[in-house]
Parts: sequence; structure tokens; C-alpha cells
Amino acid sequence: MEIELENILKTSITKLNICINEGCINNSSVYQTEENKLLFVKDNSKPGSDKMFNGELEGLKAICSTNTISAPYPIATGCTNSGHHFIVMDYWKMSSLNKKCSSELGSQLADMHMFNLQETQPRINKFGFHVETCCGFLPQNNTWTDDWITFYTENRLEYQIRLLQSNPGNNLKKKKLLKIIGLN
Repeated sequence: MEIELENILKTSITKLNICINEGCINNSSVYQTEENKLLFVKDNSKPGSDKMFNGELEGLKAICSTNTISAPYPIATGCTNSGHHFIVMDYWKMSSLNKKCSSELGSQLADMHMFNLQETQPRINKFGFHVETCCGFLPQNNTWTDDWITFYTENRLEYQIRLLQSNPGNNLKKKKLLKIIGLN
């Protein structure tokens, strides 16, 4: 991993022994460059992880470009010789949100979602995104649509229902859920 990161970043790096509360999907590490910049790296070797990290990179770029909410700046994606895909971003030491921070975060999220409606921005009158993103490993169709109801029902809800219907496992939970939504 270090060799590929050094090649992409054009600098020497050192892996730091920083304890990270990892999620359940990816491995994560913190590296320090020779310029003392801290980097957060997530990696995964499962099929589809390249698509997941490319979507995350583009999503973080879009979020950062609004200057409405703080987010780690994405730097690069890549793949090791052993097939581990990864994403590199700025490292942030995370802490718990208090009530004031939570309220501020909510306001910033609202500002971010209204960003393209500002008069100073080119207006985007459709709903979607220019690349496929993922929710975990599940690909999300981001095809542009004219209204949010169509986007949400066709690209989010119907897609999840089709995945559920095609999954051979956990029949009892599947039957209950399909009954709740009126498809069984």
C-alpha cells in the first residue's frame, strides 16, 4: 500500500499507529507525509470497491466545492498490485457532536442542498449525480431525472425493492417487508 500511495502522492509517507473506530466495510489507516500532512486511507479488496471509492471521491469533491459544510478533502483513489482499492483524503480527528454542533450541522446540510439554487451558481434543474455512488457496497443509480419524486422512487426505493426481491436469503424478513410495502 505504501508504495502505491507514495507513487500517487509523489512524497514519502509513514503509516501511523493511530486507533480508528472502523466501520464494518473497509480497512482504514492514517499516514503522515514527509511534509507532516496527515492522510486518512480507506481500502478494500472486494469487487465493486473501486466503484464505491470513485463515487465517494466525486461526492466529497462536490460537497467541498460548496463551501457550506466541512468535509475531508478527497485526494485520490487507486489500486495496489494485490487488488486493494483505496481512497485517500485529509485526516480529521473526529469527536462527538454536542447539541450546538448538531444544530449547526443541520443548517450547513440544508445550505449544501440548496447550493445550486443560489443566483451565483449555474442552475441545475434536475435530480441525480454525474457518477454512480454506493450506499455501502450497494450501487446507487444517479441517472438525472426532472423531479425529486421520480428520482427517489425509481433510483432509490424501487432499486432497493428489486434487490430485496432478487436476494434468495432471509425469506421471513423479506416476506414481512414486502407485505408492509404491499408487494406480497
